[in-house]
Amino acid sequence: QEHLSSFAATLESDRDRTIWSERLLSNDPASLSELGSRFGVSKERVRQLEARIRKNLRAWLEQRMGDEIDFDFIPPGDD
Repeated sequence: QEHLSSFAATLESDRDRTIWSERLLSNDPASLSELGSRFGVSKERVRQLEARIRKNLRAWLEQRMGDEIDFDFIPPGDD
């Protein structure tokens, strides 16, 4: 949990922080369409941003915990 909170602090944009908290960490994740509408982008763009955040998280964790972390971030189901 501490690592996830530290990673969240590295997110630079409100949009990324919202995707992180309302989609990737939420027990009841916001839909791609909902977030796309909120930010004026397509749901495909939100999916791309989410994928970038997950990729950055993996790299961030590997830097701090080593290359052999057993980590697979399964994204929430699509709309």
